[in-house]
Amino acid sequence: MTRDTIDRPAFKLVSAVLCLELDCNAVYDGSAGEPCPLCGSEVSYPLAAWLNRRARVSARASGPVRALVTSPAA
Repeated sequence: MTRDTIDRPAFKLVSAVLCLELDCNAVYDGSAGEPCPLCGSEVSYPLAAWLNRRARVSARASGPVRALVTSPAA
């Protein structure tokens, strides 16, 4: 196995899905409609749509980012 084959994805972005199981978050080929190969969860989201949504949210954010300031409980 060469470095080139290790770095190259085994599937295309359009078929990649993100497992939405809280402890998993694996990215796998969802073109066959199979459950997550790591945890078996049926709940997933298309990765391309998720990345596109994140890009739109970032583009809409105009202005400074507000930081949440917390203080220890008394």
